[in-house]
Amino acid sequence: MQQLYNLADLMIVGQLLGAQSVAAIGSTSSLVGFVLGFSQGITTGMGLIIARLFGARAFKDVKRQFSISCLICGVIAMILMVLSLVYVKQVLLLLGTPLAIFNDARDYILMIFAGIPISMAFNLCANMLRSVGNSRTPLVFLAIAVVINIVLNFVFILAFGMGTMGSALATVISQFAAAVLCGIHMLKNEMMFRFKMPTKLKFKELAAQLTVGIPMGMQFSIIAIGALLVQRALNGLGTTAIASSSVAAKVDQVAMLPLSALGAALGTYIAQNYGSLQYKRILIGIKQTSWISLGIGLFLAVTIIGFSDLLTYLFVLRPSAGLLQLNRLYFRVVTPWYLLLSVLFILRFTLQGLNYNLLPMIAGVVELIMRMIAALLFVNYWGYLGICLAEPLAWGGGLCTLLLWFPTAIRQIKRLVRIEEPGSAG
Repeated sequence: MQQLYNLADLMIVGQLLGAQSVAAIGSTSSLVGFVLGFSQGITTGMGLIIARLFGARAFKDVKRQFSISCLICGVIAMILMVLSLVYVKQVLLLLGTPLAIFNDARDYILMIFAGIPISMAFNLCANMLRSVGNSRTPLVFLAIAVVINIVLNFVFILAFGMGTMGSALATVISQFAAAVLCGIHMLKNEMMFRFKMPTKLKFKELAAQLTVGIPMGMQFSIIAIGALLVQRALNGLGTTAIASSSVAAKVDQVAMLPLSALGAALGTYIAQNYGSLQYKRILIGIKQTSWISLGIGLFLAVTIIGFSDLLTYLFVLRPSAGLLQLNRLYFRVVTPWYLLLSVLFILRFTLQGLNYNLLPMIAGVVELIMRMIAALLFVNYWGYLGICLAEPLAWGGGLCTLLLWFPTAIRQIKRLVRIEEPGSAG
């Protein structure tokens, strides 16, 4: 969700305010990913719990677990918001944010962090709906929110002259609209998703939610820590390099959305079928989704490389020659590895759907190490090329880690298929 908002923010800000404001927003993206990624990971994990219960047709348990999820998310959201608002200035200084863009970056991220409870509310509602097979409704509300965000960006920047803070305020308001729409839909159409204060709340119920949610949240945050280190190294290369990376990374993140969405859908599909004991369907789903994901990855890589200059002009009205050159370098180095990324998403969400919650977090640690190598070593020797190499290195490290356990998970499913259908070869 946040990637789409950031994309709209960067495109509008780049056209209205210029490359320096793009650099200001872009310099905060890794920090935003660190905080909001944790909340997104937690709600994704909670959605997988609901998907397994829904697949097993334990509808009363679905209703109770949803209410428990709401309580947990409310507490976590408030803690994240307070800590983020208190320490944001110190973290921006620690990251070496250039003074020329510091105030704009601070104004933007303060407003985004003030909206953490709103963002978490939408993510929770959206993941709950997806867990029972309703992925269309969150998408429709997200599309409406993005349109609202675009309109409000123009209003706050042009009419009120609010700069980057106005862009962030537009994001928060549009997220609020999406959360409210999701909540109204769930109240009217989803009897299982009506909050009721749980009675006789047991510690093991909280632990069960946190055991799944926290590792997934940590996985997102661990990956983002690597991005923070890369951002720190990038900030030392100057405003043009920051602007270039901001544009290229946003294109990157949006290109990842269909790959990530396919993986998330597969994880939910696997959790539902695992809960309903439909093991053969799990194998079929993995195979079909893998081919689709690889095809999309190849298409995206070819398209982005072919239209790299046009993509830059979408974000910055008058990009310098240096900015264009750096973006071409980034796209040529990074996008061919989308095929690797597509496989990484398939493996990660498959293992999460099968309740291998710790393994993706371990892969996240490996990705962190790879980004550390790029930030601490490669940037010193190769400059901006080292920034470009960070993502392919991280994806490769994460993929190799997951490949160590993925065959074991598949063999487990095949054994269950043979039990389910005696004489089947799986």
